[in-house]
Amino acid sequence: MIVSSRPGGLALALTVFGAAAVGYGLVTTHSGSRPLWVVVVAFGSLALWVARSVLAHYGLARSALVCILLSTVLGAITAAPTDGLTVVPAAVGVLAVLGDIAVPLWGGFALGALALLLTAVSAVPVGTPVPALLSMLGGILLGAFGGLSRRQFRRAEEREALLREQEAAMREEASRVALARDLHDVLAHSLGGLVMQLDAVDALLEAGDTAAARSRVIDARGLAADGLADARRAVAALRAPASPGPAETVAADDIERTLRDLVSAHRSLGGAIEFTVEGQGRVLTADVAAALQRALQEALSNARKHAPGAPVDARLSWQTDRVRLVVSNPLTAPHPELAASGGGHGLDGMRERFGALPHGATVTASAEAGRFTVTAEALL
Repeated sequence: MIVSSRPGGLALALTVFGAAAVGYGLVTTHSGSRPLWVVVVAFGSLALWVARSVLAHYGLARSALVCILLSTVLGAITAAPTDGLTVVPAAVGVLAVLGDIAVPLWGGFALGALALLLTAVSAVPVGTPVPALLSMLGGILLGAFGGLSRRQFRRAEEREALLREQEAAMREEASRVALARDLHDVLAHSLGGLVMQLDAVDALLEAGDTAAARSRVIDARGLAADGLADARRAVAALRAPASPGPAETVAADDIERTLRDLVSAHRSLGGAIEFTVEGQGRVLTADVAAALQRALQEALSNARKHAPGAPVDARLSWQTDRVRLVVSNPLTAPHPELAASGGGHGLDGMRERFGALPHGATVTASAEAGRFTVTAEALL
């Protein structure tokens, strides 16, 4: 339900001043020639006009609506007998009702039509001249146009507020998805690596090779520490997003170094991989560089899950207008524990990350000729 806007203190003061001015006119102009009922009804219209503003100021919308309806009707009935003085509360009432988005539009039109009719009827017994009557009707019509203008303005405000709420919800959802994506990438890499390291430790301990087992435990501890640091960085980036400004860039050497570190980490986990770089490196934005890093990280995590021990082929290709990363591995028997931990979220997150890049990017995954291949491509 839409709540009517409350008039502020200034609006309330102006209403009281306007009602007092009209009341002063009633007392000082032709007061002796007017019937008593006209004076009583006219002052009743003014009192209801003020009462409506007071009630609306304190949030009593229903009572305020009743007051303004009665004020409009009484003002229209006495408009002609008071020489047009009470057309003011009548016109204000039409303006207020038509401008209130909590009231149906047809209700405002109905009140305006009733005010016009009552004003015209009240002019017959007192013989109001046509020009004077037209002036009164014009005042009510002006109130109607003012109310329609106010309604449109409030509708626009309402739409803007709704858009702001939707944008805030979308930003919150995007932050949630980004956090889930980053944490998935970090945990899939670090926890998956830990499982493989612990498997190796178990096998080495069974073989009695405690020195090698201890080395594996040290590597596992380093992997866990790196994963924890990555998770903290991901959360910190979302809690304090970077302020708008020029996009950060990453040199080609730094990008290749980061990818080679991931390749080295894969080898330390017992994986075999051939990594090649083709073409002349280019400076990339930080978003594109991070997307490439996460793509290789996720592809290698998938290889360890679904093709443990199988040789992986990774190729970074620098082209004139794009950069492409292709990671391929044979389809073999999956790791008994790690394979069940996936749910397709890694590839979905990779597609989301590349899809958010400003210049366009694509991610494809295919299983053909006994190999599983992930291709990530970003335009420069």
